[in-house]
Amino acid sequence: RAAHDLDISRSSIRRIMKELNFKPYKPRLLQALNEDDPDRRLEFSQWVLDSIRGNPIILDRILWTDAAIFQTNVRVNRHNCVYWSDTNPHFIIEQELNVSRVIVRGGIWSNGVVDPFFFEDNVTSQIYLQMYKMLKDRKEYM
Repeated sequence: RAAHDLDISRSSIRRIMKELNFKPYKPRLLQALNEDDPDRRLEFSQWVLDSIRGNPIILDRILWTDAAIFQTNVRVNRHNCVYWSDTNPHFIIEQELNVSRVIVRGGIWSNGVVDPFFFEDNVTSQIYLQMYKMLKDRKEYM
């Protein structure tokens, strides 16, 4: 984009950036770690090991899930956004609230992958309960 806006070649832009000791930085979304997170991880690992000793098929009864949120107003596509600087800016990307979105939740367990569930509204405990009841009714998840 800079090459087009300044009417010079991309190789010239890269050479200038190199001469200025600028490097490309892509924004990354990070999850904050709390001070007690390492202890909680160890406690969970110990619980799993103890549970397996007491019940070898306990892992067959655990449903591991995760969710992703897709929004319609993506202001910054972090895969196509590069910030050139001589130092890492560690910047924060602000986002608008209350935009159209869809939440996709999926999971995995000992019998395979759980088909994704799509939610357009906020997910409440009642909605989660309804989702898990639907899972329970599916024979392949029993």
